[in-house]
Amino acid sequence: MNPQLEDIDRQFQTISTRARELAARAGARFGKRPSPGRWSAAECIEHLTISSEAFFPILEEALAEARRKGLVAEAPFRLDFIGKLLIWTLEPPSKFRVPAPAGFHPGENVDVSLVVSRFLASQARVHEFVRAAAGLPVDKIKVRSPFDRRVRYSIWSAFCSAASHQRRHLWQAEQAIRQI
Repeated sequence: MNPQLEDIDRQFQTISTRARELAARAGARFGKRPSPGRWSAAECIEHLTISSEAFFPILEEALAEARRKGLVAEAPFRLDFIGKLLIWTLEPPSKFRVPAPAGFHPGENVDVSLVVSRFLASQARVHEFVRAAAGLPVDKIKVRSPFDRRVRYSIWSAFCSAASHQRRHLWQAEQAIRQI
């Protein structure tokens, strides 16, 4: 696998470990909101699961189409403008607050006992997509954002911005636990 894909895969593995450890350390605080209108740590992690799952059909279709076309990777991968912008916006600590679209909010009654296992299952799928991207020009294959259909960026930008998004909400989850 390309070293850049190996690196992004390691980033997702590190994020998974951090989420698991955070939930274990937090105990009962994991599901408590630090204040009204703010998400609990569990809700932050549930949001990440929802966000990842929204990408799965998009990535599955785009990677399959690239394979059918016989596209081949050229290294190194480069971020497009949207990817650079998303990473700058999302990487913690937060530069400013960006509300999540309504369809990406955790439900009112998040089952705290299942949040981490659901997240880790979605992360396993993310790892599958990263591995499935091996040999493909992921910086040239464009996809539509599940957050805003008007926005298009490369799969490489999607992977990198997803890692930034996950770090942002893990940071937010850590802050929520500290504030309780």
